[in-house]
Amino acid sequence: MTSRAELIKETCRRIREARKRWDAHENSACRRERERALESYEELTKAERAEIPEQLRTWLRYRSEKYFGKDQKGNGMSAKPTKMKKTKEKKKDSAPHHAMACREVASPVGPLIIFSSKKGLCGVYFKHRIEEETFPKENPRDRFLNQAEEELGEYFAKEREAFTVPLDARGSSFQREVWRELSRIPFGETRCYGDLAESMGNPLASRAVGTANGENPVSIIVPCHRVIGKDGSLIGFGGGVDIKEKLLRHEGLLL
Repeated sequence: MTSRAELIKETCRRIREARKRWDAHENSACRRERERALESYEELTKAERAEIPEQLRTWLRYRSEKYFGKDQKGNGMSAKPTKMKKTKEKKKDSAPHHAMACREVASPVGPLIIFSSKKGLCGVYFKHRIEEETFPKENPRDRFLNQAEEELGEYFAKEREAFTVPLDARGSSFQREVWRELSRIPFGETRCYGDLAESMGNPLASRAVGTANGENPVSIIVPCHRVIGKDGSLIGFGGGVDIKEKLLRHEGLLL
């Protein structure tokens, strides 16, 4: 095999490795492998690049680029000049559509807004991440809000590790299945997306599990903060990685 053919083969191997890390939500490792793949790719001629399977080229040129972005020098894969885009602030969440009442609760990680429906607690959101215009009325006598506020207080006082307030989190059947699996993660322990996918009997669904994890409407009580990267890194969290770290440290985890 010629050195050029070996370079093409090595480029394919590196792209596959980056995609593997991507599917496992190992963002740091994925970025590292992607950069190596780009280095190899840029050494290839136009004809040699055409020998790489289209699926791999598409992922490297569009899929990963959309997530990681281009560097200022470009990546050698597009004839168009690189444009620097302004970072957009993530759109805030809205209150659950079936929420009947809400309440603001103080906590060591910042103010929380909790929501209830006719059937149970339907939302726990960080105040800075939700639109106030969508709030329903407050109800000081709401039994679900009263129970949730009491249990959250006990949790932050280190007097409670599990919650018993009835929940009414609405979502697809798959999302609810993921949220149930999240609720099984014990206090003071963590899991990665792959662990959750395997426990659900679908080890190839780690990315879908990650998406459903991010849609969890009942933060803290349904402990999506206990899901971390396979390499131990603190990856995406609706309230912010700093809050995620505080919650894990509160539960006795040294990161």
